[in-house]
Amino acid sequence: MIRVKKPLKTILMLVSTFAILVSCATKPKAPTTEPVVPPTVTPTTPTTPTTPAVSQEDLDTLLAEAKELKKKAFDLKLFEVLPDDYKAADALFAAGSKSYDDKDGPAAEESLGAAIAAYKDLISRGVVDIAAAKKKDAEDMKSTAIKGGADSSQAERFGAGDEAFKAAIALMDDSKAEASIQVFESARLYYELAWKRALASDLKQGIEDKDFAKWDSGNFQLADNKFQSEDGLWASGNEADRAAGLDALDEAVLRFNLVVQKGREMGVTTVKGKTDESKQRSEDIKANVAAKDSYDSAQELYNEGSSQLAAKEYEAAAEAFDRAGAGFDDAYQTAAEKRAKAEEAMKAADEATAESQRKAEEADPVLQANSATTSP
Repeated sequence: MIRVKKPLKTILMLVSTFAILVSCATKPKAPTTEPVVPPTVTPTTPTTPTTPAVSQEDLDTLLAEAKELKKKAFDLKLFEVLPDDYKAADALFAAGSKSYDDKDGPAAEESLGAAIAAYKDLISRGVVDIAAAKKKDAEDMKSTAIKGGADSSQAERFGAGDEAFKAAIALMDDSKAEASIQVFESARLYYELAWKRALASDLKQGIEDKDFAKWDSGNFQLADNKFQSEDGLWASGNEADRAAGLDALDEAVLRFNLVVQKGREMGVTTVKGKTDESKQRSEDIKANVAAKDSYDSAQELYNEGSSQLAAKEYEAAAEAFDRAGAGFDDAYQTAAEKRAKAEEAMKAADEATAESQRKAEEADPVLQANSATTSP
């Protein structure tokens, strides 16, 4: 039994050893851990996108165009028509000009480009409003000229105004508002020339009719010279000459009016002088008593004339003085007639008294004796 058990024990030990070896052969090896080294990162500097360079020539061109549009907007007086838009465009131009001076090409390009666009928009909208305003100016002046009779008395200038006005309307209808502005202005000029020449002509004729030139011959001659010179300026056909003719007519009207004023002043002085003589004559005869109603009425007119004269309302003063003079003359006439009748009555009474005395003397011997005694 002992021999049997010993081999078995040996076999069991061999099996156990084999199992351990198999187990060790099949078990996975543990991973070998090595230190992890992070990858080296090289820092990079951020790069700014490259801005395209703006040539100086391009900037100069933009600035020149912006300046030209700015001047045009100013000449058209768009600051009166669209003031807010005008200020906005000017602000863009100012910013662009500063950037240009600071050598900041991109900023200058942006601001000047915006200014150019703003000015173009401003002008395109503004010229329509300006053309409409010029059209109304021409229409108003035409109406004034017609009221002054210029459509008939100055047909040549008035007719030229009508032709220009029609041409301007045609331009507006053809969407050429900017071109119509100057043509409307020409129409207004011609209507004004017609009106002022008619006015000057009427003043000159009135002066000659009333012989006022004798009171201010110097101004009359200067006025007439200007009046005649405008005719030559108009005949040249040049727009600038015709515009200068307007200045000539303005001076002619001014000086003709001075002559008229002087003539009226001297005229009322003459009338007043005659009225003063009539007034004094009526007072000398006591018309203020003998013809009180007539005298008082004349005196009221005289006072009115004096007030008008102080206010330099010469025509009204002359009229009042003239009527007052007639009133004083009526008062004088009434008083004179009353005096004549009174004198005639007194004379008749004196004659009657003398006749009565004569008859009494003839009837009374004593009186006759006394009369004879006192006689030389």
